Amino acid sequence: MSATETSVGFKESLIERLYHPLQLRVFVAAVVFLVSYCGVYMPLDSSIIDTTRRLTKEEQRLSLARDIEHLRAQQKRFHNRVPTGLDTNEWVEYMLGEIRKLPLKLVALEAKTPQEIGPFKAVVINCDLEGAFHDMEKLVRWIEFNERLFRIDTLRIAPHRSNNGTLTMHMVVLGVMG
Repeated sequence: MSATETSVGFKESLIERLYHPLQLRVFVAAVVFLVSYCGVYMPLDSSIIDTTRRLTKEEQRLSLARDIEHLRAQQKRFHNRVPTGLDTNEWVEYMLGEIRKLPLKLVALEAKTPQEIGPFKAVVINCDLEGAFHDMEKLVRWIEFNERLFRIDTLRIAPHRSNNGTLTMHMVVLGVMG
């Protein structure tokens, strides 16, 4: 038998088998699958990968933009509480303005050079006062709840040496500058 007779015999046997309905269905399904895979999916595969990569990158960018928008909204809430362009003397005057409203005796007040705290500068004010406890409490409450961002770093209250019912208070206050 020669090669041509074998190939003709193989073709005839394949055509005979395709007359069987189940084998015809399997053959047609395999041909449709191969044509769709080779004709549709393979050319689009690199495009799908590129599009998926770009989509992931854009989703990350959108997430970052939302985070920035959220942080800007938070910053707007505190913007008026962090004054810019003010020097240490203005902060001292601001604190003295409130201390003068209360019946407290100012023993010492010292403003140190601003310190770097994170992304901000902070004014450091050391303050020694004498007076009644409820007046000291009013000053502490004002420091905690005024329109600027202050933080009491150190606070010590002790009875005065004269034992006349007055107290001495030493506190270190940090004020956030812009």
